[in-house]
Amino acid sequence: MRLIANIVRVFAGVLFVFSGFIKINDPIGFSIKLEEYLIVFASDLAPKPDTLSVNINNGASLIDESFNKILHNEPESEIKIRTQPWEHLEVKNAKGISKSFFDKTTIYVLLDGRELYKKEIEKSNAAPLKFVVNAQIKSKVIYNKSITIYNNKDIVSEDIINLETYIKEEGWSSKFCNAMIPLTLFLAIFICAFEIVLGIALLIGLKKNLTLSLLALMMVFFSFLTWYSANYNKVNDCGCFGNAIPLRPWESFIKDVVLCAFILILIILRKYIKPIFSASFSWKLIVIISLLSVGFAIYCWYYLPVFNFLKFANGNDIEKLTNLPPGAKQEKREMIFIYTKNGKDYEFTAHDMEDKSITQNPEYKFKDRLDKVIEEGDKPEIHDFVMMDSDGVDHSKEFFEKDEYKLLMVSEGLTSTRPHAMKKIADLANEWTTKSKFDFWALTSSDYSEAEAIRHEYQFSFKFYYGDNTNIKSIIRSNPGVLLFKKGTVIASWPSTDLPSYKELLRKMK
Repeated sequence: MRLIANIVRVFAGVLFVFSGFIKINDPIGFSIKLEEYLIVFASDLAPKPDTLSVNINNGASLIDESFNKILHNEPESEIKIRTQPWEHLEVKNAKGISKSFFDKTTIYVLLDGRELYKKEIEKSNAAPLKFVVNAQIKSKVIYNKSITIYNNKDIVSEDIINLETYIKEEGWSSKFCNAMIPLTLFLAIFICAFEIVLGIALLIGLKKNLTLSLLALMMVFFSFLTWYSANYNKVNDCGCFGNAIPLRPWESFIKDVVLCAFILILIILRKYIKPIFSASFSWKLIVIISLLSVGFAIYCWYYLPVFNFLKFANGNDIEKLTNLPPGAKQEKREMIFIYTKNGKDYEFTAHDMEDKSITQNPEYKFKDRLDKVIEEGDKPEIHDFVMMDSDGVDHSKEFFEKDEYKLLMVSEGLTSTRPHAMKKIADLANEWTTKSKFDFWALTSSDYSEAEAIRHEYQFSFKFYYGDNTNIKSIIRSNPGVLLFKKGTVIASWPSTDLPSYKELLRKMK
């Protein structure tokens, strides 16, 4: 039994140290993963908001529509009902004599400025048209208005619906998760250092009861996270081993269950766990390990991870990683048409649409068209790298086109960058483009207005391209960061805290 206890102790201890070290090497990456969990929990723990339903009908075919709006924290909503000025039209016979006339207008129903309904109405000398607009929450009518449309009479109706009593207060658990989101970096460093320290404590046999209790609590917590992630498909990668060993949710959960079993075995066999060193030396070792772990995390945060497991690591051919190899399985899609009937959505394929009973049936109303994946295909290792201009045109292929050196600046958020770094990048870009004659590119997930404001503030000589925020965070763990490419291959990377000089770039190009 002693042998089993020691084998399990060494295996579990080494695994905890390894897991903690991999994550502490990339504290920003682990903090991003923690932020994902907190956002998911904040959303799932928040009270489910009620739905405001707006119904427009007149008991006939003229208007019979329903619209839903999820209530958040808006204390009121505004419903506007209006018509355009009437147009008077005459119908003449072949001799030019008016035989009849009719009036035409367009009626609009808007909710908080959003157009819910728009209908052109033609009206003869028949009786006035009537319809009803009502709003409900949980089948309770909180607004009801009858509208009568007379010839040549314009309608302008503006009403405010008070929603304060229907706003649901955010619970303490959801507030706690939201409050912790800005602290994810500190949490990441603490959790990783704590994991390493507990792994070392288990290996040297220090305070076995306390160590095993803390490890058990940690594993129960991590097991819950990975189970929740897998069962509800919320976070696709737990970040247990960072980007070094990506695990799918169920793989992470199984790994945690196995570790829980190991901890349980150690708790049962704890009498066989003996300290390796004296208590005094063990505590000194733990203090040193704690300081080294935190110091290493701060270094990797301030500069870059010592061991870069990201796809954009030095030496990787990004152009190759963004393309599928020959013979890869292609994704199969099918065009789907969505029609609404009696308030329910129905999906039809292009083959179904050949049946004229659908398109010619007035009960079916076209809602949307989309491409649906019917068979998953292979995906390139990097499948979300885009460089969109302000017109929505992707220039990523153009980026890889020239077989020459180029610099790429990456920023996940321009408003949160360091002014000193941005000024240095402006100088570097000018020197790079004028002396080397090579291209300087800039990629950000900020919107166009922010990018233009920053570009004018620092007098950048280059324009910005726009990409996916998640992808940009995975390019380099710095905001901003600079990468040197040779065609599609990453030659070197620099964080905002250690930007290169032009001479250093020349050295890297040799």
